[in-house]
Amino acid sequence: MQYELPLNKRKSTGKNISTSLIALIFSLLAIGCGGANKVETEDDPQLVTELPPATTLPENNNSVNPQGDITNLKLVNRNPDCAAYIGSYSAVINDLQQGDSFTSTLVITVNNDSCTMSSNNIPNHDVGGNTITGTNFASNVAPNTLNYVLNIPRNPTKYSVPSYVRKQGGFITLNGILLNGVDLDMDSAFCYNTEFTTPLQISLGTRSQCGLFADWYAVPAANPNYVVLDEYTGHPFDGRYHYHGDNNGLSHVETGELESPSSTIVDPSGSPVIGFAPDGFPIYGHYFYDTETNNLRKAKSSWTTYTNERETPAGSTMPFPPIATHTRGIFVEDWYYSAGSGDLDECNGMTDAYGNYGYYYTEDYPYGPLCSFGTPDSSFVMPNSAYNNGGAN
Repeated sequence: MQYELPLNKRKSTGKNISTSLIALIFSLLAIGCGGANKVETEDDPQLVTELPPATTLPENNNSVNPQGDITNLKLVNRNPDCAAYIGSYSAVINDLQQGDSFTSTLVITVNNDSCTMSSNNIPNHDVGGNTITGTNFASNVAPNTLNYVLNIPRNPTKYSVPSYVRKQGGFITLNGILLNGVDLDMDSAFCYNTEFTTPLQISLGTRSQCGLFADWYAVPAANPNYVVLDEYTGHPFDGRYHYHGDNNGLSHVETGELESPSSTIVDPSGSPVIGFAPDGFPIYGHYFYDTETNNLRKAKSSWTTYTNERETPAGSTMPFPPIATHTRGIFVEDWYYSAGSGDLDECNGMTDAYGNYGYYYTEDYPYGPLCSFGTPDSSFVMPNSAYNNGGAN
């Protein structure tokens, strides 16, 4: 292809015209040859260099999870709509302390507005193994003979003010339900009380000692000497097995903070949906796709501990547990939300690279959603009688 200047311009052609002409030619050639990834250098407009190819966001994995037997299964689906998980699921697992075996059951149905999950609250993995104290649970794991029935909103709306899950006398209050039918319970019934004779004066206690208004509630996952949790941070209370922290029961987690998008254990788009919060937003595993580094990275909580000495709350007669003897971070009251200090918001949630809001498992406090930014469904607060252990100890 050849270009000529008009005759009335040829006589005045100089350095500026020549430079402009060369630049025009190479610009046209670049466009004609698909040169979207090419640029001219400022010093030499004739020199065309290749730009690195634009990073392509991995396709969000919406592969359907297997139904039927999900014993020890790691999930894959990242679809935030609970309707993507309808079906019947089961598993045969062992109580490694009692030598019993259980069959878990979970059925998920859907209508236009919500999903309904019905389960006997037995997980898809063994229970009771590798406890953090090396001792057995205080009570035996037992299936719920009545089945939990929980409703998950399908089209949640995110608001600016969070709704916290609070203790209520005579009620079970849940932070979420996982896709193996087991509930996530971030609450703590353990507390510090000078009446206790344990070394740090931390124990389960009675309702009058801990109850609804204790000054210092012990974080279960941060008190391995007092709270017996198994390798999945779970344990039973009156037979009801539940989780107090993160685990790898439904999704993979490794020691390191980063995983390559070519990882064989985590999908390039991030960890799967492992459950749902009371407001209907999903709960993901540990990893999200970080668009700044183009890596899979563990989500970081934005909760941190105070730096000053503890103080006795106004109106209390209970002496505070000093930091010199009670490590900072073992009590719920040691923590506060520090916006921007991590990846996640006050409820351990964020919007991912695909525009989907959800909550995440974290290895540090609070481990999962303490609260929710949508409207919690009332089914996540149920009377204690909703769980029947069938007479188990």
